[in-house]
Amino acid sequence: MWRIEEHRRVDKQLSGAVPPEILKRYEKWKDIASLSGPPGLRTIKGFHDEALSGEWKGHRSSRLGLQWRVIYRVVADVLSIQVIQVTPHDYGGPDMKEFRPAKKRVEVSVGESVRILRELQELSQRQLSELTGIPQATISAIENGRINLGVERAKVLARALKCHPAVLVFPGWEVPLESAA
Repeated sequence: MWRIEEHRRVDKQLSGAVPPEILKRYEKWKDIASLSGPPGLRTIKGFHDEALSGEWKGHRSSRLGLQWRVIYRVVADVLSIQVIQVTPHDYGGPDMKEFRPAKKRVEVSVGESVRILRELQELSQRQLSELTGIPQATISAIENGRINLGVERAKVLARALKCHPAVLVFPGWEVPLESAA
């Protein structure tokens, strides 16, 4: 399990006029990063996760939308991901001194998790239905909270969405670090 840390300025950046959908995508980004690390982020097409160059060499960027980015660096020896900023694509200079554990800013339901990951994988409900064998109407009902996801459907959807099932079933679950072994 990866530890996610945020630079102290991230709080200020996310408390402003950030669209709710961007906040929800950031919560999903943290869920995926904490469970699967950078390889898990790279499997989600919609994140367009990439290495940065120039002044930001050694950092990576993931898209949360057309304009919004998460800029982070990986500290592999301690399985840590340090979020430098969440920004509307304005890459200022790095200041790496002050980090603290990432905190949850918005609740994301199970259905919203499925929808966000489906959209990040650039799939329609019908395409996801074809990949999984789950009827499109059922996928719609899950996304809208009309029916429960269930363990077996979670496994099938997670495989198709290229994420860990816990990202879908337990959105934003906080695991104490001492028990995360």
